Amino acid sequence: MKTAALLIVALMTAGCAVAQPTASEPEAAEPTASEAPTAPTRTPSREPVATQTPEAPTPTRTEARVERTGAAASVPRAVIIEQLAKRAERIAASMASASPEVLPTDVDPESNRGLGYRLMLQFGVAADQWQYLDQLWQRESGWNHLAENPSSGAYGIPQSLPGSKMADVAPDWRTNAETQITWGLAYIAARYGNPQGAWEHSERVGWY
Repeated sequence: MKTAALLIVALMTAGCAVAQPTASEPEAAEPTASEAPTAPTRTPSREPVATQTPEAPTPTRTEARVERTGAAASVPRAVIIEQLAKRAERIAASMASASPEVLPTDVDPESNRGLGYRLMLQFGVAADQWQYLDQLWQRESGWNHLAENPSSGAYGIPQSLPGSKMADVAPDWRTNAETQITWGLAYIAARYGNPQGAWEHSERVGWY
């Protein structure tokens, strides 16, 4: 009987050993967010920066110096008309006792110079002023009524700047030497008093 009791105890002990669960191996802990592997960081490739080439400076246009720019001063139209009116009065007053005009020996009566000399006297300008008028317009245009300065646009015998100012005398200012000379003499009288004043101004600054 003692043996049976011992057998029962042994069986109970073995059953407990079988029923007792074995210690389970610790499960692998899931990685935390901080431990989670991070995706490789992609460094954006640096695109080449376009290098701006400095623009070449724009060349400036240099105009050739114009030695003579003609009758460039601004004279009111009313003053020119006044001088023309005075000329008409002098012509009317002298018609009755007019004496033949004696031109300088080196002046062709049929030329623009001859016309210029006669018109100068009609303006009441003394004959001794002719040397200044002749030199002035000889230098400006060579007494050519079609002369035009390609740089400034000055036109005609007196080199009016612009030429359209001579329309105060007549609309044919482009082709008529008398229109041009008449305007030029009125301009000189209004601006300088006489051809000598215009010549001296031209000598100093290059225009009159």
